Amino acid sequence: MRSQVGASPRYLLSESSHPVAEVIASSTREILAEVYVEAQVPAFGSWVEIETEDGMVLYGLVSHAETGSVEPGRQAVALGAHYDRDRIRREMPQILELVRTTVRAQVLAYWDGQKKVEGRPLVRQTLPPRPAALHDRVRVCGPDAVAALAQPFDVLRTLARHPDPAVPADDLLAAALRNLYEAHGGGADGEAVLVDAGRALARLLDDDHERLQSILRRVR
Repeated sequence: MRSQVGASPRYLLSESSHPVAEVIASSTREILAEVYVEAQVPAFGSWVEIETEDGMVLYGLVSHAETGSVEPGRQAVALGAHYDRDRIRREMPQILELVRTTVRAQVLAYWDGQKKVEGRPLVRQTLPPRPAALHDRVRVCGPDAVAALAQPFDVLRTLARHPDPAVPADDLLAAALRNLYEAHGGGADGEAVLVDAGRALARLLDDDHERLQSILRRVR
């Protein structure tokens, strides 16, 4: 995918008005998006948002990223240690046109585009009524959006009780908790959110304290 299209005139809680990727496959549970060439790949465990044509906004947690050939079944080959990325760009830019990066995100919440509480979007921590459309734009969520995905921690329930079998669930849970901590500014506020989230997660894990401690150790 060569480049991103112009920024949306109406981005919501995203970190930037510029999209970083584009939906190429979707369901109500997940989206697959191709990352624009000049964009930074969303990190594992980061939140992204997809605004649909009818104004609904889907929130997904990045659970996988992959770089490979644009041609199915064709594998990239090593060029040798003397070719660094700058030299490849100078001498063989066509090679970079033959690879692409995709990210998969689990859709865990949505906003219907209308309902608000105290002026803020009412984000429902459940699957959306409809999937994203092909070519919908994907943006990285800013702290406000991530913070809105805290209480009542239903996203943690989905991740803990209905994990994607292809994803290391505990690592994804740790990343989600880390993002909540940082979205609340770290410090005492972040710690308070972690305590509440840890209690909710303990119940979801049936008081498996060893597993819970393993997850919490990865948060920092």
